[in-house]
Amino acid sequence: MRKNCKLILVEGLCGTGKSTLAERLHFYLVQQGISSRFYDEGAKGHPTSLNWHAFFHEEEYKELLMRYPDSSSVIRSLAIRNTNYYLIPYREVKELNKLDALNTELKSRELCWTESPVAELSEFTSSIQRQWARFAESASNLEEVYVLEAVFFQHQIHDLLRHYQAENSYIEQHIQGIADQIASLHPVVIYLTQPNVREQQVWISSIRSKPNFATEQNIRFMENRKRIEIRLLDMLPFRSYTIENANLDWEEVFSNMVEVIG
Repeated sequence: MRKNCKLILVEGLCGTGKSTLAERLHFYLVQQGISSRFYDEGAKGHPTSLNWHAFFHEEEYKELLMRYPDSSSVIRSLAIRNTNYYLIPYREVKELNKLDALNTELKSRELCWTESPVAELSEFTSSIQRQWARFAESASNLEEVYVLEAVFFQHQIHDLLRHYQAENSYIEQHIQGIADQIASLHPVVIYLTQPNVREQQVWISSIRSKPNFATEQNIRFMENRKRIEIRLLDMLPFRSYTIENANLDWEEVFSNMVEVIG
């Protein structure tokens, strides 16, 4: 394992093997006697993902507390304040989930992976960058390696493109902002890819029974996302490696992953 590296980021489009191979890499590190933590994109307690976080401007937050006085102390204890807005992590919080009206409202105000964004573009990116900054500060004090899957590129570029229609230059600036926050962790980015996005999406659509993956609209979206991500790799202030899996040879890909972190 390379000296001082505390963060391994595994990225790529759907169907490149990110989740399976990232978790396998985590277990490999543990077997080598290296303390490691693995989080896939939707993991509970994820240190950088803001899934299951409801977004409220300050006045909206105050009104929420007034509408639910019996839950106000729990909400206050969970709330993350960022200047003039708040994030409320509510996943599997019994005191919040047991109230249907409150739980429905929190879900309707999700920051990420939502069809109806409630935050402005600058608020969305600021929230994410601050979360990465908090993570970097915490991780720098621990003797552990974090293996994170699909959260550096995919998790947010998806929303920036699909829901905010952000310009490429804005996306690049945002990712660079995160990269600057985590540079002290000496991260490594492993980008898994296959040569033909269309074939890849059709294949993953069939094995996951998700026909929307193979639509022309989604294929064009993924092709564009890949172009952006490949360009971003060259702009990062730390090491990145692209591993192509043209033959779906997962053992070879994993061996290459082990080699680049060694």
